[in-house]
Amino acid sequence: MYFGLRLVARPMLAVTLSVGAAFLVNVKQAQAAPIAVAPYTLATFKGTEPSGLTNPDDLAVSADGADLWVGYGNTADTKGGKGSGPSILVEYDISTGAVVQNLTIPGHLDGLKIDPETGEVWATENEDGSPTLAIVNPKNGKFKLFTFSPSLITGGLDDLVFAGKDSVFIVASSQVDTTTPVIVQVSGKMKKKTISVTSALPGAPATVWNVVTNAAESGDTIGDPDSMTIDPAGELVLDNRSDDSLYIVRNSSATKPVLRVPLTLDGIPDVGLEVNDTIFTTSETTGESSTAGTIFITDTAANIIYMLTKPYFPSNEVYTAANVKNDVGLVDLNTGVVTPVVTGFQGVHGLAFAPTSVAISSTSGK
Repeated sequence: MYFGLRLVARPMLAVTLSVGAAFLVNVKQAQAAPIAVAPYTLATFKGTEPSGLTNPDDLAVSADGADLWVGYGNTADTKGGKGSGPSILVEYDISTGAVVQNLTIPGHLDGLKIDPETGEVWATENEDGSPTLAIVNPKNGKFKLFTFSPSLITGGLDDLVFAGKDSVFIVASSQVDTTTPVIVQVSGKMKKKTISVTSALPGAPATVWNVVTNAAESGDTIGDPDSMTIDPAGELVLDNRSDDSLYIVRNSSATKPVLRVPLTLDGIPDVGLEVNDTIFTTSETTGESSTAGTIFITDTAANIIYMLTKPYFPSNEVYTAANVKNDVGLVDLNTGVVTPVVTGFQGVHGLAFAPTSVAISSTSGK
């Protein structure tokens, strides 16, 4: 992975939204804006989606920080199959908001990540059935469409993560049998149109360590796995909506290979957070961390992309999008407490952090 790569800082064209006031942010939507708490500032991304596109969801930022890729679901059927879709994958120039590419992808586009080795854009489709994977060449927009061997996958596929060279993990969502995997790993070279996978995490792990109570527990069922990311330590972090938890998956040889962080809203349990995306303040493409940057947010129902900033992001902060409460919150992984930093979205879904390099180098001040 391209760790340590410095991103090119480009000015971001945006319209700043005043904090603490309810007002109209978009004439065609005529809706009250979400409200950010100090010291956060919320802005609308100036990029205008091509005509007719709806339901922006997952996001990915290019390695150089210049481009934002957005998957528009376009109300396509999440179960896929004949006649489903299409979805649209749009590449924006972050500095100008201009549309660089506008690509039609079969099915319902959901997971979206960029391969740090090749720069190719990987997009999964159909989280509830008939899953496919589109691998897009970012230079010309051409893509290859892959299907999956059905031996371990009884539902669809959702998000995905690159965890090193030739190491790709994908969320197996909507499994009929919860003993089947909820995370699978792509096995072997992808030379054929049908991809084989192996199990990386079963839906009912034998033993899970609860981080908050600091105790082992059994009987956990990961019934509604959704988005996934990788933390700075190289562990997989999976959102499970059915028990409002984050599951952290380590190397199988670790003393505690599977951890669970039960989430609460401001310390109140059973609030139906149903988190959709969770991110760290690192680039999911390069792994670069920074205390400065921008969190891109999609509001699927409002058809708006937002940008969230503040003067200082302490290293490795964690944010999550709770799309039932329609908040974006700061997560304490020791306690599981989610503290809202922006409230009032119509249908918050995707998050992506774009770091801006601020580290002192050997040439600084010369």
